[in-house]
Amino acid sequence: MDQVKNSGFNKSFEESGKNSPYTPEEDFVSLIYHSVDETAGRELLLLHNKNSIIPTCQRGCYECCKQHILINRAEAHALGQFVRRRFSADETDGLRLRTRQWHNWNDNRPGRYPLSGIKLPEDSSGDRPFCPLLVEGSCSAYPMRPITCRTHFVCSDPSFCRFSGNPAGAKSEPIALTSVVTATNRFSKRLRDSIKKTGPNFLCETMLLPHWLAIEMDWDFAISV
Repeated sequence: MDQVKNSGFNKSFEESGKNSPYTPEEDFVSLIYHSVDETAGRELLLLHNKNSIIPTCQRGCYECCKQHILINRAEAHALGQFVRRRFSADETDGLRLRTRQWHNWNDNRPGRYPLSGIKLPEDSSGDRPFCPLLVEGSCSAYPMRPITCRTHFVCSDPSFCRFSGNPAGAKSEPIALTSVVTATNRFSKRLRDSIKKTGPNFLCETMLLPHWLAIEMDWDFAISV
C-alpha cells in the first residue's frame, strides 16, 4: 500500500530550508495557538481568583510527555514547518532517531489511527517512551506544541501524570483542570472546521504525534495505509 502523504504540504528538509515562506495553513494554526494560550491564561487566572486553584505544572516536569498525544493534519504541518525552519541538521537527525525508536516501540502497526478507532497499548507508563520532541526534560518544539499539550494542566502532584491511563496507578491519577479544555474548545472546533472544508474526514486526519511527525517529515519509517 502507498505511503501516507500530507496533502501536498510535505517538503524535504533541503527543499524547505530555514527560509521557506510561511504557508496559510501554518499561519492559521499559529493564530489558533495564540488564541488558545490567551484563553487558557484567562481561565487559569479565574480558577486562581475564584477557587484559589493553582496549576502545579512547571518547567522541568514532563511526565505528561509520556502520554499519547493526538494531533491533526494541520497541526502536523505547522510542527513540521517549525522543525524544518528551526532545527539544525544534527537536531533533526536526533528527532528522527527518537521518532523511529518510538515507532519501534509501537511495533510499527500499519494504518492510520482515527480518533474513533484508536487502540492504545495497555502498557505501564514506565515502559512507554517519551514524546520524541522531549530533549533533556524540555519540549524542543515548545512554541509549536499541539493544543493537547497547551491545554493540559493539573493541580495534583505532576509526577502523577506518569500514571495517567494506567489502571495500576489508578489511586494516583492526576487531577486535570478540565475547565481549561472546555474554555478553549471553540478554537479546537475552528481548527476542525477548517480541516473539514478541505475535504478530509477530521477523525481520519487525527493520529498520534510521532506518526504524523514521521509522515510530515517524509521519513522512510512513516506508517502506511
